Amino acid sequence: LQAASGKVYANLTATEAVGYLVQSLAHQLPASAEGVQAMIAGDTLRVRAVVPLKDLGAAEALGPLASFLGDRDTVELAGTVDVIHPGLAQLRVVGVRVRSLDIPSPAIPRLIQQLRRDTPQGIAPNGLPLPLPPYVGDIRIGNGKVTLYKNV
Repeated sequence: LQAASGKVYANLTATEAVGYLVQSLAHQLPASAEGVQAMIAGDTLRVRAVVPLKDLGAAEALGPLASFLGDRDTVELAGTVDVIHPGLAQLRVVGVRVRSLDIPSPAIPRLIQQLRRDTPQGIAPNGLPLPLPPYVGDIRIGNGKVTLYKNV
């Protein structure tokens, strides 16, 4: 896609796409996160890691719900990927699960804001920034397939 002429899109396997996206998302997770894993299911990207919940700011973001959780637990984020502009996409988080507890939707933006290290312009309240190469203009995830489109 980087070449001036040639293909205007590239299909990636889910494994290739997840490998790239996990590298980008790993920078948003606390440095103490371990065992980062990801998968694509339908049009959703799911990222899971074991994280000390204090590093997520869980007590501030979840209030009384935090008392049901341990000190360190598995956190799963699920969402869709949207391109904001060439060079920047976001994982728009629509589901968060800590251990077996689904976090209520209204608490998700607050938790994501605790997690996010920076907030580039255009990022949604429930979005985590994903840097992209400037030649990628769009990403489509559907039916477990990932297609990257050239920025023209």
